[in-house]
Amino acid sequence: MFYFLIFISSFILSLGLSFLIKKIALSFNIVDLPEGDRKIHQKAIPLLGGVAIFITFFSFLFVFSRHFLSGNLEFRHLMGFFVGALIIMIGGVLDDKYNLKPSTQIIFPILAVLAVVIGGVEIEKITNPLGGFIYLKELLVIGPILIGAWLLGMMYTTKLLDGLDGLVTGIGAVGGFIIFLFTLTSQYFQPDIAFAAILLSGAALGFLVLNFNPAKIFLGEGGSLLFGYILGVLAIISGGKIAIALLIMGVPILDVAWTILRRLIKGKNPFRSADKKHLHYRLLDLGLSQKQTVLIFYFLSFVFGSSALFLQSRGKFLALGILVLIMAIIIVSFWLLERKIKKPSLLLHICCAPCGTYISRELLLPKFKLTWYFYNSNILSEEEFNKRLLYVRMMAEKYKINLIVEPYNHADWLQKVSGRKADLERGARCQICYLDRLKKTAELAQENNFDYFSTTLLVSPYKDTDSIKKISQDLSTQFGIKFLDADFQLNDGYLKSQELAKEFGFYRQKFCACEYSLKQKKYEKI
Repeated sequence: MFYFLIFISSFILSLGLSFLIKKIALSFNIVDLPEGDRKIHQKAIPLLGGVAIFITFFSFLFVFSRHFLSGNLEFRHLMGFFVGALIIMIGGVLDDKYNLKPSTQIIFPILAVLAVVIGGVEIEKITNPLGGFIYLKELLVIGPILIGAWLLGMMYTTKLLDGLDGLVTGIGAVGGFIIFLFTLTSQYFQPDIAFAAILLSGAALGFLVLNFNPAKIFLGEGGSLLFGYILGVLAIISGGKIAIALLIMGVPILDVAWTILRRLIKGKNPFRSADKKHLHYRLLDLGLSQKQTVLIFYFLSFVFGSSALFLQSRGKFLALGILVLIMAIIIVSFWLLERKIKKPSLLLHICCAPCGTYISRELLLPKFKLTWYFYNSNILSEEEFNKRLLYVRMMAEKYKINLIVEPYNHADWLQKVSGRKADLERGARCQICYLDRLKKTAELAQENNFDYFSTTLLVSPYKDTDSIKKISQDLSTQFGIKFLDADFQLNDGYLKSQELAKEFGFYRQKFCACEYSLKQKKYEKI
């Protein structure tokens, strides 16, 4: 009856706080906007939802601390646990409001781990799958290092998993319930951990009322990290029940591991780049709804998590092996499916590597069979032409992009813009230049049966985007080839392309290309 009352009370408090925090987030405009390729919601959704779970969980933990500290735990353990969670929430609120850089975001989870270790939480022993135990207490730094790796892994698993309404929250509720059942069995009876676990489950389900699709509030950065943190700590303080947490979180953990490996293979920083290759996004691409997708995750977490109730140590490792095998089959299946599905072809006019690389890597390559077309006779000299082409070739080779290079013919371009010397930037001369390059691109796309054509000229805010799109749409009608009318400047596209250029050390020119734009630039400085 006590556990039932805790569950109901935490559910009600979490639900009430979720309504309150939703209003607070809206009043301070702390919302997640539907911007970027990975966002699938259609309107601004308030963040900070994790605050409701944090307040509910730890308020009950302190009020009923005698139940939580009835076993081997001491008050210093509770304080370390609480301080770590508080640090995560502070960092999460700051990130939700100010969108911190990844290098700044990671500081808070690391400090949270230090708080747990300083609070005295430790791994005394781990089960040896061949029998017996491996004792870590005498190995000095090994224990804290394992705690740090474990908690960071759990936190970043739930963080990266947080892509669909209710996904992390529901798995957190399932995880809490499985640990509750496990710690009430006669063999592993731990009423202190059972209390904390059912408390987590109640708090998660209270928030899930507003977080399930269609979500009225999101967890935010702090909330997505908090679930991994709490489940990770509960696995440690329950006597190193790591295998149970791995079974509960097995599919998400393996998905994150594959995501990191896949990004490393492609030469990307796995923690700074984002994509829609996670398993939950792939299930959506197959036609499943958000509700159906999250229910599949709930089911897998419950089935594999509950298997721990009936399996001994070797059986749990066998179940983990089955999970790895299932994930490997899923990965191979999607890889084969991607190879089978034919991507539409796109001929992209590229003016330089800084403008072309970011949008190609992040937006176009996942969706199109991409070819770059370097046609830029407007460049004032052959030396400048080759300088820009050098980095275009390097990036085309790096990302396995087909490249077509049109020979340099500046004299021909000068004849086309004859008499337009006095025009200002974006004036009639630029319109002629746009038309020249876009027409050649559309002609080539038609001749080679491309499905689409477009241009990196749309990346720069310094170009006349409206004119470029109007010319392209007219050419689309003229040549019967589709124009990819994409907003390459969306979600700070230009800024991110420049940041990537700095990272790769590209040559970045400070003028458009022709001698007239260079003179205009010098005139503006004078």
